[in-house]
Order: sequence, then structure tokens, then C-alpha cells
Amino acid sequence: MKAWFMFLKIILYPIAAILCPRKIMNKDKYKKYGRGQLVISNHLSWMDILYIYFGLPGGLKRTLSKKENEGNKLQSALMRSIGVIFVDRDKPELSSMRTCINALKDGQTLTICPEGTRNKVNRELQPLHSGAALFSLKGNAQVIPYVVHHKGKLFHRNYLGVGDPVDLSDLYGKRTDEATLAEATERFRIALQKTLDELDVWVEQKGWKKANKQRKKEIKADSRILKRKYKAAKKDYARSTHSK
Repeated sequence: MKAWFMFLKIILYPIAAILCPRKIMNKDKYKKYGRGQLVISNHLSWMDILYIYFGLPGGLKRTLSKKENEGNKLQSALMRSIGVIFVDRDKPELSSMRTCINALKDGQTLTICPEGTRNKVNRELQPLHSGAALFSLKGNAQVIPYVVHHKGKLFHRNYLGVGDPVDLSDLYGKRTDEATLAEATERFRIALQKTLDELDVWVEQKGWKKANKQRKKEIKADSRILKRKYKAAKKDYARSTHSK
């Protein structure tokens, strides 16, 4: 599954860059997070799945989708082959829930939209369901907010943002009753909203331009360091050769 996912990602990446151009706030931060991640996101359009698959670095990302999207056998097989887990929202199957939890325990990345369905009203977060909280607590997952700035439109740039991990350290190991799930879900809401607010400021201030300038400075600094090391090594080699 991983190899097939990466093959498709590499082949389709240039196409995705044209269909859904994007700028990502704190993309480098995401690379520092560990394995066993639960990525929570707001949900504004069908293009959100493209922003997740092609916007975040790394390999296979298991994604939850409602059972109605399963389609025919061929479509179902293809979607399952790239990590999609189908869930009946009205009557969640125990097997699907186990698949999600086991994926996190195995160190995989699972992405989920806690709002449960597309937000067709406005950009404001809708009430979150507790499924994401259950998966994170049972799977001992690191929870990462990943937000979409506005409803996606083909060939139009969108902006995405990676937030700070949600601290659930005091909830791991507790009984996953209604109160615990409600507390974790509320922390998810706060984290998503905080990341959305930061993304709004980043977009307004064109933060990607500042990031590019900073990256260029870092590259130049690294280049100067390498040149100094090279000159020092060259001198050391010349001295050792001369002494012989």
C-alpha cells in the first residue's frame, strides 16, 4: 500500500500542483513531528483531500471517508489501495474503528475531519464529533491541526496551515468516557481555531514571502559555513602533506 501510494503521489504531484496550487504555513514544522499522527482538519470542499495528500510531506496517510463515497467495486478498491477507510456515519462498524486505532498504534498517519461533513455554511468551525478524540486516545496518537483557509477552487491558489500538537498527555490512560472525549474534542476545536486565526494573519501578511527570504538567508549561511570548513580542511591537508 505504501509503495503504491508513493508511486501515485510522485506521478500525480505535478498535476496536483496545477489543479490545486497552494502555500503552506509551517510546512517544515510538520516534518519534525513523530510517527503515529492523527491529523485533524476543517472541511470546506472535496478538494481538501488533495490538500492533505499533496500538501503534507511524507508517505502514506490513511484517510476517513463516509461509506457513501465508496462507489462501485473498482472505485472502492482503488480508494482503499491509497489508504482510505470507509466509515458508516450512522452506524460505525467496530472493524473500521479498530482499523483506525491500529493504524495509529502502528505509527501510521490518520487524517480526519472532526466536523463530520463539509461545511457548506461559512468558514466558522461547525460542532466537532468525538470520533477523532476516541481514535487519538485509544491509539496514543500525536494530534496535529491542519487547516484550509477557504473553499478550494480548481486552478486557484489556496492557503493551508500546520498548527502545534494538541496536548492530551493528561488524558492518555484515562477511561474514555463521555467527559474525557468531550474534553479532548474541545481541545481539538481550540487548536483548529487557533491555527485558522494564525493562518489568516499569515495570508494577510504574505508570510510565504518572508519564509522564502528566511530560507534563502539560511541557505547562504550554510553555504558560507561549508566554504569555511572546506578552506580549513584544505589548509590542514596542505600542512600535513608539507610536514611529511
